[in-house]
Amino acid sequence: MAEVIEESYVKLEVGTATVMRFDKYAWQKRAIIDPELGFAKTVKTLVFHVVELEGKPVSTIFSLVSEKAQKEFEPYLLGDKYLRYRFTMIKEGGGFIPPRIMTATPI
Repeated sequence: MAEVIEESYVKLEVGTATVMRFDKYAWQKRAIIDPELGFAKTVKTLVFHVVELEGKPVSTIFSLVSEKAQKEFEPYLLGDKYLRYRFTMIKEGGGFIPPRIMTATPI
């Protein structure tokens, strides 16, 4: 049985690699507050259902607001290729620096 994470999403820690496997994804629109200007705006968000986190079965989500990070996943979304990989994600800095795919390991 999959472990349910206390928080309803995976939060990346700066400088710490996080390994995940996904079984579904969706594009969603989310309302957020612009961190620099303070106004509300709607952004396109790539949301994954996480079924494995650090080698353990889970049921949680991982979402990406950054267009740069979303573009890294585009080749894996075509033909559902992402289903055949474990992704090691890393956030290398705080603030507005987006996470990136460190490695995509075939399953």
